[in-house]
Amino acid sequence: MRRAFPWLLPLAVAVYGLASVDVSATPILKYFGYFALGVALPGILLLRAAWRSTGNWAEDFGLGSVVGAAWQMIGWAIFTAVGVQRWLIVWPAIVLVLFAAVPTLRRHWRIERPNPLPVLWSWGVAIACAVVLGGTTLGVMAYHLMPPEGNAYYQDLLYHLSMLNELMRAVPPELPQVAGLRLDYHWFANADMAGAVDITRLSPAMVLFRLWLLPWLVVVLLTCATLARTVSRTWWTGVLAAGALAAPQLYLFFDTTANLSAPLNFLSPSQTFCMTACLAAAVFLIELLFRGASGGLWVVTLAVVLLGGGSKPTVLPLLVGAVGLSAVFLLFHQRRFPWRAVVAGALLVVAGVGAFLTVAGSTNGSGLQFLAILKSAGEYLPATGDRTPPGEGGLVLPALEHGAYVAVTVLFLLLLISQAAAVAGFGLFGKLRRDPAAWFLLGALIAGWAGYLLIDHPSLSEGYFVHTAMPFSIAAATWVAANAARTAKQPWVLLAVGVVVATGYAAVLMLTDAYEVGTQSQKLWLVARPLLLAIGMTIVLVLLWRFVVRRPGGVIIVVVTLLLLGSIKSFAYNVVHGDTERAHVFNAPRWWVYPDEESAAIWLGQNSAPTDVVASNTWCRPAGSQAPGCDARGYIISGIAGRRTLIEGWAYTNQAMAQQGVDGKRYNMQPSPWPDRVAITNEALRQPTPQVLQRLQDDYHVRWLFADGRDGVINWRLDKLARLRHSVGDVRIYELGK
Repeated sequence: MRRAFPWLLPLAVAVYGLASVDVSATPILKYFGYFALGVALPGILLLRAAWRSTGNWAEDFGLGSVVGAAWQMIGWAIFTAVGVQRWLIVWPAIVLVLFAAVPTLRRHWRIERPNPLPVLWSWGVAIACAVVLGGTTLGVMAYHLMPPEGNAYYQDLLYHLSMLNELMRAVPPELPQVAGLRLDYHWFANADMAGAVDITRLSPAMVLFRLWLLPWLVVVLLTCATLARTVSRTWWTGVLAAGALAAPQLYLFFDTTANLSAPLNFLSPSQTFCMTACLAAAVFLIELLFRGASGGLWVVTLAVVLLGGGSKPTVLPLLVGAVGLSAVFLLFHQRRFPWRAVVAGALLVVAGVGAFLTVAGSTNGSGLQFLAILKSAGEYLPATGDRTPPGEGGLVLPALEHGAYVAVTVLFLLLLISQAAAVAGFGLFGKLRRDPAAWFLLGALIAGWAGYLLIDHPSLSEGYFVHTAMPFSIAAATWVAANAARTAKQPWVLLAVGVVVATGYAAVLMLTDAYEVGTQSQKLWLVARPLLLAIGMTIVLVLLWRFVVRRPGGVIIVVVTLLLLGSIKSFAYNVVHGDTERAHVFNAPRWWVYPDEESAAIWLGQNSAPTDVVASNTWCRPAGSQAPGCDARGYIISGIAGRRTLIEGWAYTNQAMAQQGVDGKRYNMQPSPWPDRVAITNEALRQPTPQVLQRLQDDYHVRWLFADGRDGVINWRLDKLARLRHSVGDVRIYELGK
């Protein structure tokens, strides 16, 4: 009971935070009960039966939840494919009943060989969870209102809402924005949400915008803490690892923002979900490859690997790099053939190929360009003068081709500082290099940084590689600190010194202010100034340590500084400056949804069948911008109404992303890859005839017309040719075929 008490803190914070964004007690109880009994508990039982318990309930909960998600994914696919998804609750119940009824399975309800972690571990990780949950609910969720409460919605959230609705009705899923085509995207996180909606009967918007993310954030922290403890065999590294993930979210208590700080993510559910699978798979692979585990853990690992591969394209390359590099180490260091690593690597490659061919969408438009990620920095243009957008250019960064070598070097070093937590793990090249688990972590880090520095994606999505790799770096860095602490005197003092040093560096880095002034040399100086000061500060600290302090354990200070630098900088900046110009809620004019549009979309969702197809002119935002070259990220019908569309926002399709840079336009401003669908929709709304409306029904199976009159193109002859079912403001909804 003493060890369970700390976990009441994050639970209380989550409940309070959800209540503050107007989530009532009933949805909270239903969803948390569903996750505990329908995901975590079945997963814990399956994990213990296939392998063993970790010896404590907290780590079992983290790893077991991932296993439970893999089990639910199987059930969701089966039940949805045969059309009985509303009975999905039977699937987790099967596990609970079997483990209660079969005598040989009953023993897994308890931990046979308890290995409890210290109460300080529980308090440390629980506080980290409370920080993340508080920042998410009181900051990010309060900023992003959910339908039908808001006036504007970040486009990616409506896009994910469209996939969630689609995955509640079909396996394999169709592309909601282009009915009849396969959904080519890494949609496993959305499928997990669909299973949650099927079981809880809560609204898809409630699950996506408010409830789904919270337990998975806890699972991310628990699995990262487990990975750190597994490799270091030191309990407090888990607390440090969880704290390193939680600390960047502290500034959310002082300011609103559009998103959580990396590597956690609210606007990309696939990123948060993939990390849980990636970290759990890493723990299992370490046990299989280096700790002698076998048997059912192979099956569990494969299931979790497939779950991760379908969640984000970054997962399997990192795991392949981890297993591959550790296999090379075992082959050359121990002079034996690492058959386990070879088998694991082969399974990972096969899983990766399968995922790439089926659920690794949104990768089109990507190319190879060394240091393309530098173009995402606000300092890039002032320092280099290069205006080349992401996704364009050759193999070499255009700034380098133009001779901006000094500027690129400065920007690259600043990039390393900004990603200090993802760099810290490379310290494993030191004294721990004889442990194969160290090479496993290094392999994941190398693969992550390779993707980060070499891939050039139109939306800068190569950043997800280093975000996914960051927990591996954190686990590695805490391992280095634990190893140093064994020989250091008063390591807790060194930890405190690390916090002070990180604060000093953060203050120096906050000197980056205005860049768009003066000559090119003056702009470069403003960019380079904090870097030069940081280098000078480093030289002074090294000299002081070497000639004045002269004590072991200095690496602890380095690790703590790297892990906390970014967190302290963002926290201090927001406390000092704040963001008073930002509204309390997301209200970007480009993504404004007018009340009549939202009301009509909700009516349509309530009065149409889940598989009905809708033709609408809502593919561009803002509303009324139907001219060629508009931003094709409109998801009112597929998102808010939750219905398949003849054609809606096509920007995130592989076909559109492949057109990045054509005619000097970004992928989201390109014309539709399906001009026939755009043409017939416009014809039906602007020049309707009985023949056109019949073609919509016969050739495209359209049942509804959603006519948004803000662009002034709606021909009111439709009132005579189709049945007007609903009208509000500038929106009219017609039903065809009756």
